[in-house]
Amino acid sequence: MTAGKDATTVWFHRHFLRLTGGHLKHAHYFDHVRHLPGYAPRISFTAEPGASPHPDQHRLWPPKKGAYAERWRPSREDVLFLAGLDWRYLIDSGLDVLPNPRINLIQHVRHAHEDTELHGYLRQKAVRICVSEAVAEALSATGQVNGPVFTIANGMHTPPVVALHRFAADLLPRRRRSVIVVGYKRPDLANTLSKHLADAKVPHQLLRDFLPRQQFLAALAGAEVTVCLPNAEEGFYLPALEAMACGSVVVTLDCIGNRSFCHNQQNCLIAPAEPHVLTAATIHALALYPKARKALRRRAEETVRQHSLTKERRAFHEILGNIHSIW
Repeated sequence: MTAGKDATTVWFHRHFLRLTGGHLKHAHYFDHVRHLPGYAPRISFTAEPGASPHPDQHRLWPPKKGAYAERWRPSREDVLFLAGLDWRYLIDSGLDVLPNPRINLIQHVRHAHEDTELHGYLRQKAVRICVSEAVAEALSATGQVNGPVFTIANGMHTPPVVALHRFAADLLPRRRRSVIVVGYKRPDLANTLSKHLADAKVPHQLLRDFLPRQQFLAALAGAEVTVCLPNAEEGFYLPALEAMACGSVVVTLDCIGNRSFCHNQQNCLIAPAEPHVLTAATIHALALYPKARKALRRRAEETVRQHSLTKERRAFHEILGNIHSIW
């Protein structure tokens, strides 16, 4: 829906250079607003001087009638949605003095680190939504948070391959015994792991850069094993969940934010960030007996079902629909 005279506008902002997991989740929340009667999203972009809009911009935040705005112009009843460094835009625009309710999406534990710019914004009043319980706990431990804190675990679109696995597994073609290494966040570790896998004659593909989303999901769906290499600290780390959804056996690292859904020997394998151990874990994942592999994938599918985008949307609507009383 578009903002009419009876609709409350929720204002969004992005400085968008390339696709990241953080931008993808921001776009999900933009879309969630569209699905709540009485509310409508509007978004303003800050671009580099002379730069053309990124091709993914219109795909993530569709420019339907009334959705794009040159700058924020909130009315008294409107809601301000901020994520990451959007606080800069709010303050630089002189809008931080407004009494409008603010929703702050927190996607990383680094907000709790005292030496970061993000930590300084915790003293700004807002209704905060954390993407994992680990993030919420890290924020609360700072003693600096101004406003209520909620946790809404990241949800995701379920790729079609999940439906195939669930309802017609016997119709799926046999997977190649191959490995995908999602290594763009840990390039040094990924390169070393790739050399070890090559020495062990393990067929694999090393992803050093972001791929277009459908191409990325197709790569995961075509791999027997996906090795996910998150940073040492993440707020959630969606690629591990996406790999589970695509039916690939997941080998990953602990990154704090994935502890709520990555459970070693239950729905994935968790290994330390040591190339030799990661190599051994990857080879072990490839060599799993069919019964063990099936059990691992079944529990992974259960995990994916618990993290649907519909569930995320319902939880957000509960907050947004009551924002003025919560605020």
